Amino acid sequence: MPETITEAQLGDFLQGIADAVTKPDVPDAMQAALGVTKGDLVAGFQTSTAPDGSPWAPLKTQRPPGHNPDPKPLIDTGRLQDSVGYQGSDHIEGVSGEGFTLGTSVFYAGVHQEGSKKKNIPARKFMGFSEEVLDTTADLTADSIVNQINKL
Repeated sequence: MPETITEAQLGDFLQGIADAVTKPDVPDAMQAALGVTKGDLVAGFQTSTAPDGSPWAPLKTQRPPGHNPDPKPLIDTGRLQDSVGYQGSDHIEGVSGEGFTLGTSVFYAGVHQEGSKKKNIPARKFMGFSEEVLDTTADLTADSIVNQINKL
């Protein structure tokens, strides 16, 4: 037998949908999106590519003896990569129901991200979001919102 709902119940239900869509609280989706983003950024260090897929400028000269012999840029000591992708003293990370924060406090990170005309260092974008990460984050968020609506 069909159930009858009151106008107030319908209003509460519709308000719940509106709240879930306009003020999503999706910490699980953001935690998952953070993990996907970190994996994508670490992969960029290994392939010498920016999050948008563009290649980094190669090293101008070979590293001196005693340094990492790999010719890929930004991986000499691994400090910058580790500070982005893994826990450590330079790693910045946070998750809320509305989003996530990911960054590094390595002092030279900004020079490598944006480049420096003064020091003749090309920009090698290592922070950002690939289309794949954005699509995955949107899917995770949408799924979480649908789950919230289904619980109403």
